[in-house]
Amino acid sequence: MYQYLLLLDTEQEREFFQKMYHENKNVMYYTALSILKNESDAEDMVHETFLTLTEYISRMIDNQPKKNWNFILTVLKHKCYNLYKKKKQEIDKYAELENLAYPVAEKPDDRVERLEKQELMIKIIREMKPSQDVLILKYYHEMNNIEIAAVLGETQDNIRHIYMRAKQKMEKMLEKYGIINSYDI
Repeated sequence: MYQYLLLLDTEQEREFFQKMYHENKNVMYYTALSILKNESDAEDMVHETFLTLTEYISRMIDNQPKKNWNFILTVLKHKCYNLYKKKKQEIDKYAELENLAYPVAEKPDDRVERLEKQELMIKIIREMKPSQDVLILKYYHEMNNIEIAAVLGETQDNIRHIYMRAKQKMEKMLEKYGIINSYDI
């Protein structure tokens, strides 16, 4: 905490920041952890949020506690979602490495067919821009609707609707390509 205090100009700002830090650090950590599902990343995002808050502390001093909490939460969630998106892009880059996880005993023809279907599924999901994140979290990361809603900052009902529409669209696309029976949607 002392590293943050060094960034502040007045004693009033330092006292206010200390109080804010002690009141909010644990809740901020658990909020970040619920979004990122990684302790180290959650700690980093809380730290980055406090660094950002030092820049706005003079404006926060006169605000109501609820307004300050809303600001803190907004900054924290924004940082968490940005990190999540960055990690998601990295995962997408290396998603093809999953092919190595299949057994060596697989027949060459079966492997070619599976890879073709897998490439087609990736192509279909990439074409489904509005619901792409929901599908990736659902199928690739095996998250449920509650977890997806927390990560994307949406309501559980909205995630359910997005998923249902995406599932219908995906079924039509798979039917078009003649492989609807190959995947359990």
